Amino acid sequence: MAPKIHFGVNLNFAKYVYGRKRAIEVIRRRLGIHHAEMVADNDFGAVFYLRSPEAFREQHYDVADHAAAQGVRIAGVFTVYRETGAIASASPDVRESAYLVGLSIIEQAACYRATYAGATLFTMNKEAAEDPEQYQSQFYAAIETWKRWMGDARRLGVPRLLIETAAAYREGCSTIHDTRTTLETLADFHDKNPDTTVPVGLCYDTGHGISSTEIRDDIHRDFRAWLAAFPDAIHSIHLKNTDPDFLETWHLHRDEGIICTRDVLEAARDSLAVPELHVMLEVPGKRGRDIGEERAIDEHVRSIEVVHEALESLGYTRDPADSGWNPPA
Repeated sequence: MAPKIHFGVNLNFAKYVYGRKRAIEVIRRRLGIHHAEMVADNDFGAVFYLRSPEAFREQHYDVADHAAAQGVRIAGVFTVYRETGAIASASPDVRESAYLVGLSIIEQAACYRATYAGATLFTMNKEAAEDPEQYQSQFYAAIETWKRWMGDARRLGVPRLLIETAAAYREGCSTIHDTRTTLETLADFHDKNPDTTVPVGLCYDTGHGISSTEIRDDIHRDFRAWLAAFPDAIHSIHLKNTDPDFLETWHLHRDEGIICTRDVLEAARDSLAVPELHVMLEVPGKRGRDIGEERAIDEHVRSIEVVHEALESLGYTRDPADSGWNPPA
């Protein structure tokens, strides 16, 4: 059966513009949205968490209560500037610092009673990625950190971690093959430790992809191939438009770009086997100037209309109980 879709917005467009409470009010009152993906508290989150964990939690509990009062469900928390990516550093001290950043993000998700916390697999400098021995060493170091986070998520009550498909080959999970290997490695660890870890799934981003200069096979740039390859693993989709080299991103109502919203949702309907899918419009906005923010909101409104029209054309119907979209019978 096709998955039920919970459509919402990632709040990166509001980062450094509104506080979390105001951002929630904006998406509910101006965008008409009931589902949100919060961005990580990277401006002061990890340090705040380490200095005063109870105050950190209290702040995010307060956000969760405000969201509930507004009728908004915070589905998950994702990094916004790859602040966990240094788990692939050659320096153990840097890796440990990045681990703590990830832990603070999982704590944030736990405070929101979110379904998932997510990040890219890692980031790596070009010189390291081009050295096969160094790449392998730092890849496995990153995997060990993900295993630690799997245990942290279980302890804190976050049901699942998600790896976001990469925007470049130096971020891991940039090809279908590498992603499958990564997920199998982490699934094997979870299978061996089912009572102390959570499973790891995938967030597919339509604006991320390995370029033709990095790998020739077009299958790794085909969203249909990705959705078909991971029918049980993809629990979230970041939805945006992009160019053939994945260098720019745009809203969905524009004519430019390679992404057809309806085609993505149709492929998700026909390929995915998960019971519920979070589809998040994720297009950053202009920072700190009123005219830019008003345009960002207007563009979000128009893109949301595109998604709603696509869902309706595919036979989905709105569920008044939770504002999700039920698949066609």
